Amino acid sequence: MQALTDPEHGLPLELHGHRDLNPGGSLGLVLLKAPDRTATLQLRYDRVDYAVRQDRAETFAVIRRRVSAVTGEASLPAMPGCSATG
Repeated sequence: MQALTDPEHGLPLELHGHRDLNPGGSLGLVLLKAPDRTATLQLRYDRVDYAVRQDRAETFAVIRRRVSAVTGEASLPAMPGCSATG
């Protein structure tokens, strides 16, 4: 979301909210809107947690640390009118 909404290199959209389509499940929705409300982008996703094989555990741990360093594990704001967040 940070890359999509980057003021210099991203789309002219603001993050408006996020919700789990299946609370506790893996389906989600992210809503982005133009500041002047002339455009809306909805992104639906399916999060899959693949089993990490022992021989790749270290590689996945490094990837996770690098992603966390960039994102800070930032949570997304809830969709207006929804209490479930992901």
